[in-house]
Amino acid sequence: MLNFPKKTLKFIQRYLLRQQKEIDENLKKVSEDDPARSPALAESSEPGTDSYIADTHAKTLVLEQQLKNTKTSIMTALAKIKKGTYGKCEKCDKQIEVGRLMIMPTAQYCIADSQKAVKK
Repeated sequence: MLNFPKKTLKFIQRYLLRQQKEIDENLKKVSEDDPARSPALAESSEPGTDSYIADTHAKTLVLEQQLKNTKTSIMTALAKIKKGTYGKCEKCDKQIEVGRLMIMPTAQYCIADSQKAVKK
């Protein structure tokens, strides 16, 4: 286990679990609100409806993918907490700064390595 206070780790874990629940709810709502998945789709015959549906569906797909990516990051962080490897930089193997993880609990890199990646 990396050098994390148990209280901080529990706080981050609870936060990630709440965030995961919210994302699951948002995924369900986004899917339900997608007009392309509506049973009433076959009944729409007004001019312009098809382009509106296609545009909204495309935006929905992008939003769904972003939510799924965030959920994957959360699940990865939760798995690392369980394994005892949470907070370890995937580039240099040093501990990620606690302040960084409090702001961005799914961070995979320390600040230095994250900045190096941005500069490239």
